[in-house]
Amino acid sequence: MVQRRVHGHILPGQYTRPTTTQKRAIIQRAALELFQIHGFKKVTIREIAREADVSPVTIYNYFGSKERLIREVVRSVMLDTVARFRTMMEEDRPFLQKLEDIVLGKTELVSQYGGELVQRVASEDPETQEFIRDLYSREIEPMIVSFFNQGKKQGYVNPELSQEAILSYTEILRHGLMARPDLLAGSRKSARLVREFMTLYLYGLMGRSTN
Repeated sequence: MVQRRVHGHILPGQYTRPTTTQKRAIIQRAALELFQIHGFKKVTIREIAREADVSPVTIYNYFGSKERLIREVVRSVMLDTVARFRTMMEEDRPFLQKLEDIVLGKTELVSQYGGELVQRVASEDPETQEFIRDLYSREIEPMIVSFFNQGKKQGYVNPELSQEAILSYTEILRHGLMARPDLLAGSRKSARLVREFMTLYLYGLMGRSTN
């Protein structure tokens, strides 16, 4: 129900009309909740409208199409994930603890969306691809560099490794995990597997330098 104003005051017991920004956020949140349960393909605009308590026309007015809404939801989730990772990296905790949290955070994200979100992000959609490239170079890459500099200072990462090698190896691991979301299903087994990935990531198969 829309609030009525009298001499600039809002009458008690009423609700204010959401702003355009708030409505867009409500729609995206409703869409995300449905996507989590049913996946992107099965959810309809009408179902999202019902969940968000708006008309389908409103969704089309704000987003233009279901595909555009999906892109916006994906972008929002990615930005939220980057923010969570940034918070973890800035915490005053040992390097290995933060690395485990970051990797398990990826596991939780992949598991939560059944792999479909990852596939959408890794798709050939030009707008999504451009967004990923920009986000990686502007936000993610500097965080990775800073994070592994911490690891070097704490003695976990070989100080002789170049920034280029670390970034390239991280990208290889990231694409590998994205290609096999079934490995990261949120079970105890997958959690153990992630920790083993982390050990391999840091120390390799031999567990020591070959020099």
